[in-house]
Amino acid sequence: MSVSIRNDAYTLYSVDEGQELCTAENIVGFFVDSEESWRTFYAVRYSLRGQCVHDDVEHLEVRVIDSTEKVLGSYSVSHVHIEEVEHEGGAALRLSGYLLDHPHPDAPTAWGRWRESSNLELNAWVTLSPTEREAWLDSVRLHHDWESPDSEVDASGGVYEVDGRNITDRAGLYCALGEALRGPGGYFGSTLDALRDCLGGGFGLTPPFVLNWHSVKTAQNHLGDSYVNKVVNTMRSAGVSVNLC
Repeated sequence: MSVSIRNDAYTLYSVDEGQELCTAENIVGFFVDSEESWRTFYAVRYSLRGQCVHDDVEHLEVRVIDSTEKVLGSYSVSHVHIEEVEHEGGAALRLSGYLLDHPHPDAPTAWGRWRESSNLELNAWVTLSPTEREAWLDSVRLHHDWESPDSEVDASGGVYEVDGRNITDRAGLYCALGEALRGPGGYFGSTLDALRDCLGGGFGLTPPFVLNWHSVKTAQNHLGDSYVNKVVNTMRSAGVSVNLC
């Protein structure tokens, strides 16, 4: 007897009912370049977890999962209508609702890197394009929101090393900074304002601590001295001892 092997990458979870509705190998029409809050998308090659999928769900989470079905992060959609349809010759679920989180169009590439290994390695983002690095930052932010409990106690002190050799754009800067301070897949801001928020606590690490920024000239050449100085001054004003190497 043959066994059907599935490679599900997503689950649809009803927050109101506290249960998974289904898993799906792919979500089509969700990760698109659009600012529209209302979106219609499809869960293709899906498998029901219950006996049926309800027609309407007040609060739905599109959860990204790895090969062990561990949740990596999630996107929230409200006032969702669900119906079974034919999509490209096969059965699919069509979902329509309001996005509370706008997914980056390149997010599947970023999440795909996470699925390649159960233990994410340093610099997994390095070979990504600039827009894919932006998606990586969004993914690590969502992962932080999912993984970090509100009761997490921030550490302080210590010395941290930033590998600056691949900081050739702003997204790369925050990718490198996040994993230097929080480990592979770590998040510590994606803009100056977000960096200030992280330095204020709630993201696992607060000043004082020492940051050694290696190969800083790479960032200065690609981002400009002005922006690098703003990042450095933001950290120093929060109590971080920044050394440019």
